[in-house]
Amino acid sequence: MTASPKGYPFEHIDYDVGQMNSLHGHLEDAAEEVGTMQLVLRNLTDNLEGRGQALDQAKSMASDVATMFAAPAARIRRIKGIVLTYGQGAEEHGGRANRLMASVTEAQAAVDTANADLADAQTALTTWEGSDDYEAWSSGEDTTTPTRTLHAKDERFRDAVETAQTGSITAASDLEDAWSAWESAYESWDDAYARAVAALASVDETYVSAADAATLASLADADSPAEVAAIWDTLTDTQKEHYIERYPGFVGNLEGVPYEYRIAANVKTLMDADAVEWGDPRDTEIDVLREELRRGGVPVSLNLFDKNQATAAMLYVDGFTYDPDRIVDPLTGVTNVTVLLGGMMTELNQMGDWGETSIDINKRITNDGGSGATIVWFGYDTPNLATVSSTDQAVVGAETLTGFLRGLDQVAPRDAVTTVIGHSYGSTTAFLAVGSAADNLGVDNLIAIGSAGLTDHALGDDPDARVDYTGTNIYASTSPEDAWARKGRWAPENPFSWGTHPIDPGALDGAVSFDSNGGYAPNQDGTAPTAQHHDGEPLLQTPGHGTHDEGDFPIGSTGHSGGYLQEGSESFANIVNIIETGEPLTTPGGYGSDDWWLW
Repeated sequence: MTASPKGYPFEHIDYDVGQMNSLHGHLEDAAEEVGTMQLVLRNLTDNLEGRGQALDQAKSMASDVATMFAAPAARIRRIKGIVLTYGQGAEEHGGRANRLMASVTEAQAAVDTANADLADAQTALTTWEGSDDYEAWSSGEDTTTPTRTLHAKDERFRDAVETAQTGSITAASDLEDAWSAWESAYESWDDAYARAVAALASVDETYVSAADAATLASLADADSPAEVAAIWDTLTDTQKEHYIERYPGFVGNLEGVPYEYRIAANVKTLMDADAVEWGDPRDTEIDVLREELRRGGVPVSLNLFDKNQATAAMLYVDGFTYDPDRIVDPLTGVTNVTVLLGGMMTELNQMGDWGETSIDINKRITNDGGSGATIVWFGYDTPNLATVSSTDQAVVGAETLTGFLRGLDQVAPRDAVTTVIGHSYGSTTAFLAVGSAADNLGVDNLIAIGSAGLTDHALGDDPDARVDYTGTNIYASTSPEDAWARKGRWAPENPFSWGTHPIDPGALDGAVSFDSNGGYAPNQDGTAPTAQHHDGEPLLQTPGHGTHDEGDFPIGSTGHSGGYLQEGSESFANIVNIIETGEPLTTPGGYGSDDWWLW
C-alpha cells in the first residue's frame, strides 16, 4: 500500500510535539526580549536627562529603533501562534492518522485473506463440478455413491463459496471504512500543515478550497458573536452541514454559531477522537464525555488537544436529548441558564460529578413553569498547588470566558436569567471576566462558593483599570470549615496567606452572603426554624473546600464527604433559590445562622 484511494501517500506523519512546544516557548522568550529592548529604548527616549544636540540625537535614535522593533515583535508572536496552532493540529490529526494506519493495514490483510479463501472455495467448487461423480449425479445417472450424499457435498461446496463471497464483501467494506477514517485524519492534518505554510507565507486563502475560503475568512474575522450569527444565518442548510463535516473543530468552538450546530460539530469531533487510542488521560476524558453525552449532556465547546489540558463546555437542558438526525435549538423555552466553573485541578475526568449537579439544578428550576439549562465550563488550564497563588491562569481563563459568555448571551433566550457560579479559583476567573467587561456579558447573578479571592485589577494592560460589577447581583458563601479558601485572601491575622487575589467576594458592595453551615430549610409554614421547631428539609453543612464528595480537598479529608454543590447541602439549596428567585434560602443571622444549626 503506497497510496490511499484518494491518492494520499500512505506514510507515517513525522512530528515532534515536544520540539514544537519548545520552539513555541523560545519564540515567547524572544518576543519578551524584544519587548524588554523596546521598553529600555523608550525609557532612554523619555527619561534620559540633560540637554544638547548629542543627547537629542541619542533620544531620537532610541525612539526610532524602538519603533523599528515593533514589526519584528509582531512577526515573532505571529510565528509563535502559527507554531502553536500547527502543533495542536499535528498532535490531534497527525496522531490520529498514524494510529489509524494499523487499522488500514489490518483491514487490507483481512481482504487478502478473504480473497484467498474465496479463491480456494471457488477452486474447490470448480474441481467438484469437473468430477465424474458430479457429472453423473447432475445428469441423473446411477452412481455408486448415494444421491443424498452427493447433494450434500454439492451444497457444502456452494455454501463455502457463498460464505467466502460474503466474507470478501465484508472485508472490502471494512477496508473502505478504514481508508475513509485514515483519509479524513490525514486530510485534516494536511489542511493544518497547509494553513501553517500559508500563514507563514501570508497567503491565508490557500489552505482551504476557493469555495470555502471567503465564508470561513468572514466567520473567523467577525468582530462579535452577533456578527458571526448574522453570517451563519446567510448560509444554506447544505453549506452548514458541509462546514460541520469539514471543519468541526472550527464550527464547534466559534462563538455566535447557534448551539445546535456547535453541538453537532463537537459530537463529530468527539466520535472521531473516540475511534483512536490516545492513552491516558485523553482516553479517560473521552470516555467520560461519551458517558455524559449518553445521559443528556451535549458539548457546546470542545478542545481535546488544547494547551496543557483538554477543555470543554457541556450543556445540560431539562427535557433535551441530542438526536444526530435533527438540528434542534436546545435552549428554546429555557428561563434560567447557569454556568458552573471549577477551581484548582479541575479537569475533564471530573465532568461526571459536575454533570450530576447540572441535572440536579435543572430539576429544581420549576418557578412559574420555567425550565433550566446548566453549562459546566471547563474552558481553561486550571492551576495546581504550585501555581494557584498566581493570577496568571485566571487572566487567561477570564479572557476565554469573556468570549464564551458573549456567545452564550447571543444564543440564550432574551428573557432568560443567567447565573455564573465559580468555586475556589473558578470564582477568581469568573469575577475577573464579568468585572472587566464594559457590559455585564449578559450575566445577571455572580455566585462565589469557597472563593480563593478576587483581584480588583481588570483585564488588559492599563494598570489603572479596575473591575466593575454594575448590573450584576453578587452572592458569596464560605463554609466555616473551609480553611483552604481563606488561604488565597490576605488578612492581618493570616500572615501565611498568598495575598495575590485578596478580596473576599462577600465583602464587595451590595454582595449578599449566604450560609453553608448546615441545618434546616424554612419550616413548612414559612417561618424560621429553631432548635425547638424545625420541620423543613434538613440541609447538610459543607465539611471543607470540596464541591462534591471531596470533603476538605485538597488539604485532606475531614472524614465527612460532601461539598458546596452536593444536593442536600445548605449551599446547594441556597444556590437553587438564588437562581429561581434572586434570593438565598438562608442567610447569616437568619435561617442558616449558627444560633440554630444543629449539625
